[in-house]
Amino acid sequence: MLRPERKPVPIKLFNLFSKSFYLNSQLSFDQLINKARKHTGLFELGHDFNSEALEVLVKSINQEAELTPFGKLMIREKLIGQLENRLWATHWFSKFPEILGQELLPVVMITGLQRTGTTKMQRLLSSLPDARGLFSWEALYPAPIGLQNETEKRIARTRRNEQAVKWISPAFHAIHPIHTNQPEEDVLLLDVHFMSTSSEAIMHVPSYADWLGEQDQTLAYAYEKNLLKLLQWQRSGKFWVIKSPHHLEYLDSFTTVFPNSTILWMHRSILSCIPSFLNMLYISRGMFSNHVDENALKVHWTAKLVKMVQNGIAFRSRNLEKIIDVSFEHFMNSEDEIVNKICEHMQIDFHQDHIAPVVNEKYISKHQYQLSDWNLKKEDLEQQFASYETLVNTLKSTKNP
Repeated sequence: MLRPERKPVPIKLFNLFSKSFYLNSQLSFDQLINKARKHTGLFELGHDFNSEALEVLVKSINQEAELTPFGKLMIREKLIGQLENRLWATHWFSKFPEILGQELLPVVMITGLQRTGTTKMQRLLSSLPDARGLFSWEALYPAPIGLQNETEKRIARTRRNEQAVKWISPAFHAIHPIHTNQPEEDVLLLDVHFMSTSSEAIMHVPSYADWLGEQDQTLAYAYEKNLLKLLQWQRSGKFWVIKSPHHLEYLDSFTTVFPNSTILWMHRSILSCIPSFLNMLYISRGMFSNHVDENALKVHWTAKLVKMVQNGIAFRSRNLEKIIDVSFEHFMNSEDEIVNKICEHMQIDFHQDHIAPVVNEKYISKHQYQLSDWNLKKEDLEQQFASYETLVNTLKSTKNP
């Protein structure tokens, strides 16, 4: 049975106090930009700044998200932080043109539905000696703040974010552990272009989600590529390791921008993924709102997951040579063997002692969720995801990759 997570008493008091004194103002597109410019002392957001995306998102938040005062404060600071990232990135691109002139390292991209082992795979591959992983502090703050070689401010800010999430929602952190110096999803880089699915995950923003679903993601990926070059300029390697379920829906756009990438698609039965993922969304939205519509969340994300796997299967059928399929069961039972095969495919030298120990936490949550929590039936999901379940079962019965 779903139950809202209890909020810490100071947050409850903040929400009550803010409502009493009418401090729960709406977000303002202009004020967000002005705040970011004031904080950084910079003005230029870049010629490719996607003002429409931010405008649509802000309007959707104001009209649909039903955020608490504390939730609105958190989202306001998140958006200002993304604008600050963009201002600093534009500053460094202008000051050092060689950043964008460099060749991007080869990219290994991990994708798949949520709760399929993508995080563990990312952290294992990122620990290889020549890998260039994307740490959490880099994903949240890709551009140096003020000084060319600055890292301390960004790491400190990320640690504060990590501690805040643990305090606000221990349940969310239990499902998706966040670590400042461990790899994190590159979808956070797409946030700087205001075109990622993270907003529709943490908030009820259906009009923004509908708008996003109709957009060409090529320009968003082009901007992510620039940010990866900025990060590569700060610390290099021999190949990038990035991951996000977001990419599964947009593989055509991704490979247009990253044509020589290696794509790892993690596979697991939808019956194991959906209840855990929906609960993660329910808990994450509960950090920002007291009104989480369970049915709206279920309907929106079930349909979106269907679209993601359908788009992924269609891409796979046309580009089988570009994808390495990885069965969740095989990976969990023999991760070293799977990583070895992936390295062979990528022509990377692999020895078992190359893999550094990952953080000592479970990557698949101990929390057990039932389809009945969401009034979902096994038969209905099997019908909706029939083509994907067939693919998953085929891969389970073969030695893969």
